[in-house]
Amino acid sequence: MFVGRERELAFLTARLDEARAGDGGLVLIEGEAGAGKTALAHALTRGVRAAWGTCLDGEGGTPFRPWTQLFRSLGRPFDVTGDSRARLFDEAVEALAGAGSALLVIDDLHWADPSSLALLQTVAAELPDMPLLLVGLYRGPESPELRSLLRGRACSSLTLTGLSPGEVSKLAALTLGHDLTPKTLDGLRERSGGNPLFVLELLKLKDGHGVPNGVREVIEQRVAGLGEPTARLLSHAAVLGQEFSLATFSTITEQPPEALTPAARAGLVRISSENASFSHALVQEALYATLDSAERRRLHALAAPAVATVEARAHHLREAQHEQALDSTLQAARHAEARLAYEHAAQQYRAALRLPGPPQPGLLLDLARCEFRSGNVEEAWSRCREAADLGRAQHNARILADAAVIPRGIAFSPLTAEIHALCREALRNDLDPQREARVLAQLAITADPWAPDTEPTAERALAAASDPDTRLLALEARRTELSNARHVHERLDLGARAIELGNPLIGHVWRMDAFGELGLRIPFEAELAAFTAHVRRSREPLWRWHLTLVQAALAHLEGRFADGRDLAAEALAIGRRCGHEGAEHLDLIFASHYAMETGEGLAEIETRVRAFAERGPFFARAWLARILAQLDRRDEAARLWHALLPHLAHVPERVPEWLIISMGNAQMLALLNETEGADTLYTTLLPFAGRQANGPSHTPWGGPISLHLGRLALLLNDKQAAQNHLTNALDESKALDSPPYQALAHLELARLGKPQAAAQALQEAERLGMAPLAARARTLLGPGPLSSRENQVAALIAEGLTNRQIATRLHLSERTVENHVSHILDKLGVPNRTLIATWLKK
Repeated sequence: MFVGRERELAFLTARLDEARAGDGGLVLIEGEAGAGKTALAHALTRGVRAAWGTCLDGEGGTPFRPWTQLFRSLGRPFDVTGDSRARLFDEAVEALAGAGSALLVIDDLHWADPSSLALLQTVAAELPDMPLLLVGLYRGPESPELRSLLRGRACSSLTLTGLSPGEVSKLAALTLGHDLTPKTLDGLRERSGGNPLFVLELLKLKDGHGVPNGVREVIEQRVAGLGEPTARLLSHAAVLGQEFSLATFSTITEQPPEALTPAARAGLVRISSENASFSHALVQEALYATLDSAERRRLHALAAPAVATVEARAHHLREAQHEQALDSTLQAARHAEARLAYEHAAQQYRAALRLPGPPQPGLLLDLARCEFRSGNVEEAWSRCREAADLGRAQHNARILADAAVIPRGIAFSPLTAEIHALCREALRNDLDPQREARVLAQLAITADPWAPDTEPTAERALAAASDPDTRLLALEARRTELSNARHVHERLDLGARAIELGNPLIGHVWRMDAFGELGLRIPFEAELAAFTAHVRRSREPLWRWHLTLVQAALAHLEGRFADGRDLAAEALAIGRRCGHEGAEHLDLIFASHYAMETGEGLAEIETRVRAFAERGPFFARAWLARILAQLDRRDEAARLWHALLPHLAHVPERVPEWLIISMGNAQMLALLNETEGADTLYTTLLPFAGRQANGPSHTPWGGPISLHLGRLALLLNDKQAAQNHLTNALDESKALDSPPYQALAHLELARLGKPQAAAQALQEAERLGMAPLAARARTLLGPGPLSSRENQVAALIAEGLTNRQIATRLHLSERTVENHVSHILDKLGVPNRTLIATWLKK
């Protein structure tokens, strides 16, 4: 029976129509128990393809329960086994995307297991691009997870309050078959607060005397009316939760399922062939509250061996305070880990830690691993610190060592120094060789490269490591120590060793990075092909994110800026879906590169980079200075640069960003036409001539170091050195098939008094859409007698191209090219094409 809620139903219906048209989203409906949330959702689903999932009260529910139900209803696979949580979530999103137009409902979200909430956050971010409307029903107040969902771009919310007096009157009339007197109706509205469930329960009471004050008292009176035997059976069944199997009911009550028939007739329970459920969660809650603690423990102990899932068994044993509660809870935790439900596993470990008994640092470390795998890094480290405290108290160095190596890949974080310190503490004790190797590797990975006393420890870790996981960690540590450009060949070897260890994805990435630095396109492409094949086989979304960024970087290198922008956007969507903490920052790096090359959106990028520079590393200000210079805000750029200048000589070569910082410095000197520090920088970079100014291969390529050396030589007025470096930069850019860096090399060559190079730079820049570079090329060319297009044609004539070849290159008709050639001859006053080339050289 559904009464009222016309406004809410109209909103949901409109939102469902929008979803069917491709504008999907999430609607969260909040209301107190009995407010009619489920009834409203049922009204929406009439005549609509809908799938339902429900969450169960307590800690006995299985992980991903509502999602398993939803996917089963949709006829889509949802396999929660495997070794990749990111892949599981990615496949869930893909399955929903392929499900077609549908309405999804998740009831009782306030009881959702944490892993289901984590998947909901991932799905919610993708819903705007799907023909799906997901409706979540919950009792307030909302949890932090639900609050974060409400901030999503396609999430809206509704709050159900009490029914109006008119709606209460209508509900009463439909229930009783006649209208109530105004006085009775006023009393009903006052006592129920308009809560639909309370209204119905009050109307079902046969005795009008001693009207109860709350819905639970209403339920207790209705149950009492069924007689003491049935009331006792229902309170016993309440131990099993809102839904329960009839077989389990018979086990704990020693009564057949037919004993529930009176309660079913009264509308307090619903019975199917094998299962039963209370008509509302409040019915189960009210009945459970009537049991004293001793009776609850007895009934939970009876239920434990009869329930079907390890989670439910652990829950009942804990409530029974049974001696097997710890073992059962640990079994449930490990079962959840195997299903990639790390939040749920963490919940089980927390429950285990609350059980009576001595402190167990091993359980804290198990909890920390699950917290870390679910992305809750700070909580994981808090558990590691607690375990370490217990390890110290117990004089157990193994606990210190294990706590130190649980967080992986933590760099540039406030936690890094704490992890490093714990590694040092652990190593002051006698450890078995494998633990010592892991801690030595972690010590190297978390070392501060800016610190003056950094001690290399990775080689010791490699020498001691024997199991594959420890050896890979030691290789990663050694690669961290060898991040400077001088060690690129050694890093190539480390990549090969990682592949031999059975980690081809990591190994090929390391080798791609190294070949990119060396500017060797052919071997780079071979590594990329192998990496791509492994990514496709792995179906791991985080690796797909990495591959997509590599492809975006190559698109930028080749001047396919629109493709690069689209690929970077695709990578950002994948990264967000997987919860990668670096996805947003890498997107900013690509967006900044696109803006500086094309001139599009540069003002917006300046705002974003400024925000990062204000809270990020000190040298991030150089990034902001380059953008300000590009925006012709040279005074601001110069102020930032001069504040950085005294510190530039103190950047250690072992810092991974050393080469990138140096390239940025060279670029700033050229942009500001300043020479202070140029000679030192030139000498520092000269050994790396022939290399590329690259970071990792999933970031934009920085171009030939020869290009930057040529700029510095120009500043130092060493024209011969500049000529040599820039000619090399042009050749290296051609070998990389990089038109943008060819255009930049041509532009710098033009500064040596070569107008033909300026015309070539202009031609390439206009073809590629590099507006800032084109503007600089026009400035170098000066007003002159020729138009911009005529300068392009003249440059191609100087290269020896025929009219037909020029037409093809510039996407013009041959007749148009002939007209341009005729105009050039007239303007220059020369009789033939050869003299056009001679004029350009002058």
